[in-house]
Amino acid sequence: MMSDRIQNVAGACAVGALAAHLVSTVLQNTPDSYNQDLRIFTGGWTVPGWRFFAPNPGVQNVHLLVREVASEGAAPTPWRDVTPEVPHGWKQVLWNPASRGPKALFDAMQQLSVMCANQAEFAWVTQSLPYQLVFSASRAAVANDSKALQFLLMNVFPSAPPDQRMKPILTSEWIPLRSPVRAGGAVR
Repeated sequence: MMSDRIQNVAGACAVGALAAHLVSTVLQNTPDSYNQDLRIFTGGWTVPGWRFFAPNPGVQNVHLLVREVASEGAAPTPWRDVTPEVPHGWKQVLWNPASRGPKALFDAMQQLSVMCANQAEFAWVTQSLPYQLVFSASRAAVANDSKALQFLLMNVFPSAPPDQRMKPILTSEWIPLRSPVRAGGAVR
């Protein structure tokens, strides 16, 4: 009898502590104008302060466009979007190993966007690891016998008016391609 009472009290305390933690977490993550410092009420217990996308939520998509020259003196091909598609479905919430490659490319394109927004010198940008990663992704998207390629990073603002939806971020120089890509993707 006494052990049932102790279990009930312990269960009620656990549920109460969990409820207090959840409520304080929600209150801690309200906008700053409503946010109160809850540390004085929690007795040293850390309350998570998640700001997922704040204060600058993503409002644009970055696209990678590529064009190439097939032979000396030939006209370049039209720009084409080679941004990897990432499948979205209920299974991807639990297991999505295919998202790592596109995420790495997206992060590199975002870093190049930041560099350009901060007026980084073009010579410095072309020596950066993000630039090299985007070049490698571009190289993998063109024909094996192409002589040169150029890539363009484009911000697309889906919610903007139609005439303001696209804004170029970075256009590479024409990059000569010395040798074809092997089956494994490495340049010889």
